[in-house]
Amino acid sequence: MTNLKTMMTKVMLGAMTVTTLLATSAGASAATTTTPAPAVAQPTVTLKKQAQPEIRPTTIKLHKHVTTTQISSQVQTAVDASALNLDQQHHDGQLK
Repeated sequence: MTNLKTMMTKVMLGAMTVTTLLATSAGASAATTTTPAPAVAQPTVTLKKQAQPEIRPTTIKLHKHVTTTQISSQVQTAVDASALNLDQQHHDGQLK
């Protein structure tokens, strides 16, 4: 009787294992079925070509006794003028 009970337990455990494996396999295959994705049109990006600003070296004239503050002021004035010119060119380009 014990042998029969042990044998039935093993059969039941084997059947449950097989059922679990089949269910897992079926679920995995159902989850991984591939359906073709609909074709999506790729967006096209067109950039406007802008002219590169030209670099113009600026000469800073130094007097006999010049302090670093005066040099800094002249350099800052030249940089500000250049930036203002580029900003104006950019603004004019937007209006066209």
